[in-house]
Amino acid sequence: MKTMGKKNKSDKGSERKRLVCDLRGTIYELENKLSEGGQGVVCYTQFPNVLVKVSKFPKEDPRAKAWFDHIQWVSRQPLDGLKIARPQALIDKPRHGYVMELMDGLEPLQHLLGLSLEAAKGGNGPHFFIESGGLSRRMRLLTALARTLAALHGRGLAYGDLAPSNVFVSRTREHAEVWLIDSDNISVLSREGGQKIYTPEYGAPEIIRGISGIDSLTDSWSFGVIAFQLLTLQHPLIGDIVSDGDPDDEERALKGELPWIDDPDDDTNRASSGIHRHWVLTKELQRLCHQCFGPGRNTPEARPTMSEWRAAFEAAAARVMNCSHCGSGFYFNRDSECHFCDYVQEDTEHVLMLHYLYTPVSEEEQQAGLTEWIKTGHVQVLGREPLELRASPVGTTSYAESELVCTLTMKEDDGLYIEPVSGVAVALQSKKSQETKILTKRMRLKETSRRGDTYMLHLSNSADTPHYAWRFKW
Repeated sequence: MKTMGKKNKSDKGSERKRLVCDLRGTIYELENKLSEGGQGVVCYTQFPNVLVKVSKFPKEDPRAKAWFDHIQWVSRQPLDGLKIARPQALIDKPRHGYVMELMDGLEPLQHLLGLSLEAAKGGNGPHFFIESGGLSRRMRLLTALARTLAALHGRGLAYGDLAPSNVFVSRTREHAEVWLIDSDNISVLSREGGQKIYTPEYGAPEIIRGISGIDSLTDSWSFGVIAFQLLTLQHPLIGDIVSDGDPDDEERALKGELPWIDDPDDDTNRASSGIHRHWVLTKELQRLCHQCFGPGRNTPEARPTMSEWRAAFEAAAARVMNCSHCGSGFYFNRDSECHFCDYVQEDTEHVLMLHYLYTPVSEEEQQAGLTEWIKTGHVQVLGREPLELRASPVGTTSYAESELVCTLTMKEDDGLYIEPVSGVAVALQSKKSQETKILTKRMRLKETSRRGDTYMLHLSNSADTPHYAWRFKW
C-alpha cells in the first residue's frame, strides 16, 4: 500500500470537500463517483489508483454495522494471489467504508460492454466488435476473469454481485489485465440465506426471486451472462418479445420464466440481433451456454461450474488466430478464413498443434490392432505470441495448475523455437526421418526448413512410459 499523507481538517474550504478518515488517521478526499450499488458508493480519491467505498447508510443504521463487520471478515480471508482489490484500510468516519487499490490503466468492463451494445443497437455491432479488440481481446479478458473466479471458488468463497461495473479491465486492446473490485460482496459458499445482492440483468433467477443467497452457482450464472453478452452483443434472456414488450416481460424473463434466446426447442424468445454464435462461441462454449441458460435457468445444479467455464474458455482462447487483415481474431478453421472479414491467412502465419497420449504397446498388441497414439481432441494454435505447453493439456480443469513444460515461439523469417523449462527434458521426433532428439535447452527449427514435415513433441524424454505429446507440421 502506498504511503498516504494526511490533510488538516482546518484547511480553508475543506468543509465543502467530501472527506473520510480510516482507522489509521489517513484522510481521503472523495472525488468523482466510479460506481454505486445497493450498499455503497465507490469514488476516486486524491491518491492515484486508490479508491474508497463508503456506506450509503449512517453508522447507527444496523445495515451499516452489519456491512462493516462483513468487510472486516473479508479482509481476513485468503485472497492472496487473486486479482481482487481487497480492503487495504477500514474507513470509520463519517461513515463506514474501506480503501482499495487498483493498478493503473484499468476501467470498468461496463465501458466496453456498453459501447458494444450501443453499437449493436445502431447496426454497427460487428464493426465496433473488431475496432475494440475483436475476439482475441474478449477471449483473453473472459479467460482471465474465469480463472480468478474459479480460484476464488476453490478457496470456498463466492464473489456475489458479479457485474460489468465490478470487473475492471485494461483500457488498451493490447493488454488483458482483469481485476475485481467490491470485494465486500464475497462470502462463504452457501445457498441458504446469505447475501441476496445483485445487479439487474446479471443476478441469477433464484436470487431475483428471493429464494436463495449467493454461492458458486450464482457466480457461474452471472459470469455466463457477462461472457455471452460480451461475445454475442445480446443478453441471453432478452429476446425480441422482451425487447418489444413491457417491463413485466423483462421481469419475467430475468426471473427465468421465459426460455433463453437460443433454446433449441422453444423459439418464442428468439433474438434477431447479435453476432453469429459460431463466430464467437466454440461448440463447447455453446454447450455450456445452453447448460447454464437452459436447464440451469431454474435448476442451478445443472449449470457449469466456474472450473468448467475456465477450462472451456482456455481451450477456446487456444484456438484463436489473429487476423492480419482486420485484427479481430477468429477460431481456427480448415480454410484459415476470418469470419469477420473473409480474409484467408497465409499458412506461414500459424502452426496447428494436435494433442495425443502416447502409450507404448508390444508387437503382439500392435498386431491385435492396438495403437500407441491416442488422439485426445485438444488443440492449440501457435501464432506470433509465445505458446505455453503444460503437463495437462489446455481444455482440462487441471491445466492452469499443471506444471509448465516448455514454450514455443515462432519468429517471422527466423523459425520455430522450442524451449524446455530448466531442468525438464522433452523429445522432438521427426516422422520423416524417425530421428528423435532429446531437448534440454532451446533449439530452433529454421524457417528455411519449413516443408510441411510432421513432428511429434513428446513432453517426456522417455519412450517407455505413457506421456502426452503434441503433433505439428513444419
